[in-house]
Amino acid sequence: MSEFTWSDRYKIGNDLVDSQHQHIFKLANETVSVSDDADITRLLMLFYQHVREHFQAEERLMKQAGYPRYQEHVEEHNLMLDRLNEISLNVQKRQWNPDDIKMFVRRWISVHIVQEDMRVGEYLKTHDA
Repeated sequence: MSEFTWSDRYKIGNDLVDSQHQHIFKLANETVSVSDDADITRLLMLFYQHVREHFQAEERLMKQAGYPRYQEHVEEHNLMLDRLNEISLNVQKRQWNPDDIKMFVRRWISVHIVQEDMRVGEYLKTHDA
């Protein structure tokens, strides 16, 4: 059974963002399901890379649309990347805890997608972006 289950309620209405979110769910599930140091390192790198690419795409979209909370949203992205970097350092030191990744993804879903990204989706719908 998956730790994180994608649901249409997470859709913000932008095909690119929604497909990237779905892929992040998939990578998060793969990442939290391994216990081998080599696997966690490889999957965490993939997870980080995809999250970073997703944030860049989302930021381009917000900027192009003139999203008024752009800077605050970017700052939230930066905080999340900082947290992922901390988790990565712990993995490198072999001091990682699967719960760190689970908590990161839970917060990303419950706070970032459900609150922040939904605001972006609503803005994009009303501004023909």
